[in-house]
Amino acid sequence: MGKAAFNREHTGMRVMLTGATGLVGFHAAVALAQAGHETRCLVRSADKLQRAFAKAPVPTPDHVVGDMTDPGAVSAAFEGCDGALHAAGHVSIQEKHAGEMMTTNTRGTELVIGGAVERGLRHIAYVSSLGAIFDPWGGEPRPDGPVIDSDNGYSRSKAACEAYVRRLQKEGAPIAIVYPGAIHGPDDPGLSEANRALTIFVRHFILASAGGYMGIDARDLADALVRMLAAGRELRAVTAGHFLRWPELGDLLTSITGRPVRRIPGPGWMFRGLGVVGDIARRMVPFEFPVTRESMTFATRIRPVENSKELEELGVSWRPARETYSDSLRWLIAEGHLDHNLAPGLIGASVDAPGSQR
Repeated sequence: MGKAAFNREHTGMRVMLTGATGLVGFHAAVALAQAGHETRCLVRSADKLQRAFAKAPVPTPDHVVGDMTDPGAVSAAFEGCDGALHAAGHVSIQEKHAGEMMTTNTRGTELVIGGAVERGLRHIAYVSSLGAIFDPWGGEPRPDGPVIDSDNGYSRSKAACEAYVRRLQKEGAPIAIVYPGAIHGPDDPGLSEANRALTIFVRHFILASAGGYMGIDARDLADALVRMLAAGRELRAVTAGHFLRWPELGDLLTSITGRPVRRIPGPGWMFRGLGVVGDIARRMVPFEFPVTRESMTFATRIRPVENSKELEELGVSWRPARETYSDSLRWLIAEGHLDHNLAPGLIGASVDAPGSQR
């Protein structure tokens, strides 16, 4: 089904959305508006929402100011809505924030997804993570497989949220869950962890080891979420995107930037060991460089993951990885997050309009 036909046949939802000032939520708000739906965003800052949509191809959406852990704010955001999309989350690699992440993410999920179910809404979507179902040490990730727990604070919170949402599904709630890989794309209001990692790849190095990188375009994920919301049924879908082995990613980024990307060779166990050292050092001296045991295990043990076939039935497709990384890097340079001298191959190139779809 083409996008125009899809839009004509599925119009009229009013969706309560969290995370509109983040990468996924922003593109979801744009995609919802472009598909003919209304959005009410729950945001902590109206000013940040205005800045995020200043150059967007759609008007700044209706919004309620408040936190997703505040029952009153969540209730106000739900008023008059017949759908809900929960894309917000507290993310940090600092273990000192583990307790806060667990409290914030689980409470927010209970109020938003649980609140949507309590209100009898029939169009509900939740953004989970590939890490919730991918076991680096064995087995193929399946949406109907077990939830994978972790000793990382953020992943623990996502596992707890996943278990809660699955219980609601088991009780008959029509919730759609997506499991994305690393999410990239332009127009990133909060500079997501994945886009931050992309600057590290270009500025510093990538691994030259086993494993690879699984990435999806935020614009494609937003399109998938809109289509799943419109379908109004229970669904668990892997939206991992494209898998590139580390040498392939290095070659692609070198080709895009016009500058050789530095590669650090070594066996997987060495990088996993460095991750352990990073975790220990981070307890004493906080820093944001993303070398953790979990990230290095994922990086060196990940393997190709198949996207769910059900998405093809809904008309979802993925743009080429080259387009995603090119657009993301152009935007990072334009916004000053990356020195243009690190990507001479992109000088003079322009990124697509915010929220643009293929």
